[in-house]
Amino acid sequence: RGYVLVNGVYQGLLERDNIFALNITGSEGDLLDIVVENMGRVNFGSCLFDLKGLIKNLTLVSTELTNWSIFSLAIDDAIGRGWPHSAPQEVVNSLGHGPTFYFGTFTSPKAQDTYIRLRDWTKGQLWINGFNVGRYWSERGPQQTLYVPKNILNEIAPNNVTVLELERVLDPANPSVIFLDHPILTQKG
Repeated sequence: RGYVLVNGVYQGLLERDNIFALNITGSEGDLLDIVVENMGRVNFGSCLFDLKGLIKNLTLVSTELTNWSIFSLAIDDAIGRGWPHSAPQEVVNSLGHGPTFYFGTFTSPKAQDTYIRLRDWTKGQLWINGFNVGRYWSERGPQQTLYVPKNILNEIAPNNVTVLELERVLDPANPSVIFLDHPILTQKG
């Protein structure tokens, strides 16, 4: 899956199974970003040769785009060092569409194993105190919760939660997560 942005504004999604092209507009000098998500590979049947990333030339109308850069994002390392909680804050994406980091804090006076649910979120990844709790894809399910072991929670200081939402959150002005004492493993959405 590739998330397309022009000058930091989300334009749409490219997906290997059904969305191969995207019509976008822009001007000379605009910045085109494509955030390519590593989703794993199909490893059976006719899909055994499963290519990843940008597998064809990138074109604008019929002109091949050249002189562009590709690089990996060391997200786990950055979040492990306290980003984005430690960085100066600015609101860039107030619409809640496309790749966006959300973060906050919560207290846990008596840490215990728990589960976190991202009901109003679509697809992304979650960290607590720099620990990569996992990926979620609420619309596809059936798993609706991620396991949070008590040993990553801090009973004395606030706990940091960081969410990378790749597609959209239903209420971007008031994003929230829910902690539960049980998993939800068999529902969609």
